[in-house]
Parts: sequence; structure tokens; C-alpha cells
Amino acid sequence: MAAQIGVLVVLLVGVFALLQLNNQPGIGISIYGLLPIVLATFWFGLLGGVLTGAGALGIFVLDQVMSPAPDFDGTSVAWAIVNRGLLFFGVPVLVTVLLDRERRMARQIEEQRAQLAELEALRSALTPAVVPPTPGLEVATAFVPAEGEVAGDFFLVVEGPAGATTIVVGDVVGHGLEAARGAAFLRATMATFAHFTGDPAELLRLADTALRESSRERASFVTAVCLTIGGTADPEVRWATAGHPAPWVLDTGDSLGTGAATTPLGVGPAHPAVPVGRAALGNGVLVFTDGLTEGRPARRPAGRPVRLFGEGRARQVVRACDGAPAKDVVEALVSAVTTFAGGPLADDLCLVAVRPD
Repeated sequence: MAAQIGVLVVLLVGVFALLQLNNQPGIGISIYGLLPIVLATFWFGLLGGVLTGAGALGIFVLDQVMSPAPDFDGTSVAWAIVNRGLLFFGVPVLVTVLLDRERRMARQIEEQRAQLAELEALRSALTPAVVPPTPGLEVATAFVPAEGEVAGDFFLVVEGPAGATTIVVGDVVGHGLEAARGAAFLRATMATFAHFTGDPAELLRLADTALRESSRERASFVTAVCLTIGGTADPEVRWATAGHPAPWVLDTGDSLGTGAATTPLGVGPAHPAVPVGRAALGNGVLVFTDGLTEGRPARRPAGRPVRLFGEGRARQVVRACDGAPAKDVVEALVSAVTTFAGGPLADDLCLVAVRPD
């Protein structure tokens, strides 16, 4: 600080020396006083700039007292003092406003960078590129992010009790960092509970309780479907949903659901009754978020109606892949939806396909 004050003093003395040598009160000389004023504002804020401006104005007045300009009368000198006062005190205010704006923008940019880094980390955690080994099963996954803000889609493939495999696909309502954080919390919670229960309905109820406790001060709800596939020679699929589409038979696209509506997690009565469906794994199952059936372009020309990919097109793709590896079915669905949209999707797309290995 002492060095900076020294620089300001030297600059002000230099301005005074120039005024004395030139003996002219013109703006061309006194304007040099703006340099220490701007520096003082940058270093010490508005107060520092105003004090330095007062010093520069005092130097101008002192110069007129010591060496009056021959062409200036009292009125001219008074107006010169007023003009320079407005300039010397106005510049610190302007510089302060500009500096505050620049600093706010810098903070916003830094916050956005931090949020982007967190979003990328959360997205990688929510939809990992590699799933853990699942003995006896071929599991294929896909995630296609929507254009713009990240949403709360996630999937989970984890080993359950007694050699079973638990699969969860969920969608936290909303977009952006808050939705991604909620999805990461719920995914981690269900991954922990899945090691201790092979009941898909119980897993959803535990997740519902955890979600309510974590979001008491804000509205939050999630749709999810949970499957447990027994680790036996002839595995059975047990599944339950919470406001989410039921699993489809992989080769036909037929829904395993009964048509009864279920309530999303985080809304409705606490400890909801969640029905559990049972079916033979057969040739496999498919679970997905609404980014499949509601697939649509992120941008559309004004006046053009919204067109969704729809269940019909999705089932046609699944049936065309009858008997194909799970990976091929997933790739065909992703290709069909993105081709239909003709570009980026308006909503995230998450898919998990399972076949007996």
C-alpha cells in the first residue's frame, strides 16, 4: 500500500510541476491528473479515487494562486475549478461502476465454470459409460443429453442380494444443477439400499423417504422404475414403478405394465403402496426415460406443431431388432430418435436393455 500511495504522490507532484512550467490552466495539462485518480480508484476503491481527485483539484487551485494565468479573471477561474471538480470527482464514480460490473461478470463466469465442471462430473456419475459385470446377463445402456441445461435422468445397474441384479432408471423433474444434484443423491441412495433388499417396491419406498427428508424446503419429485433380476438359471424379473413407464419386452415392445397409474417419488402419501410385477426374463427387457417416447427436436420452426417420436415408432424399432444383441437394440433406438429429431433433443434420453447372456 505504501508503494502505491508513493506512486500517486509522485504523479500528483508531476502534474503540479507541469502546471507551473506551462502556467496555463487549460484542460490539456490538468487532465493528466486523471491518471493518478484512475489508479487510486482501481487500488483503493471509490473513496481512494475521490480523495485523489480532491488532491488533483487542490493542486490546480494552488497553481492558480501561486501563478495566476494572465488571461483568466475570477469568474473564469471559478468555472475552471467547477469543471475540473466535476471531471475529477466524476471519473472515480464511473471507474467504480465499470470495475464493479467487470468484477461481477468475472464472478459469474467463474461460477458458471464451476457449475459446468460439477455438471460434467455429475453427468458422468449419473450415466456411467461402463456398467459393472452382470453374470448371466447382457446389459446395454445409452444416454443422450439434451441441448442446453442438463436434466436429472439417471440409471443404476448394481449387484443385489443373493446374486440378483438391480436396475433402476429415473428422471428427476426439472433441469440444471439442482436437478442433477438431486439425481446424484437419489442414485447414490438407491445404490446403497440395493445391496440390502431385492424387493423393488421396498427400494422405491426407501428412496421416497430419503427424497422427502432431503427436500423438505423445496418441491421435488422423481419418476423411476426399478427391476430386480434373479441370479438363477431361469431368472425372473420383479419390477415396480413410481410414475414411470413400465418395462417393455425387448423383442416385441409390449409393456409389462397393467395400466394402473403409480405416484412419483416425493409426492403423494408417505410410504406409498407400490405394486410389484413379476414376469420371466424371457428374451429380455427394456427400460427408458420419457426422452424416448417424447423425443422431439430442441428447436422447431415457429408455427410448426410439436411432433413426438411416440411409443408406436419406438415399438417398431424394437420389433425390427428381434433377437439382436441388447447393444444393437439400444443403438437402433438412439439412432431412430435422433434422426427423427433432426438434431439435438429437447430432453435427455436414457435407455437400459437387458438380455440373458
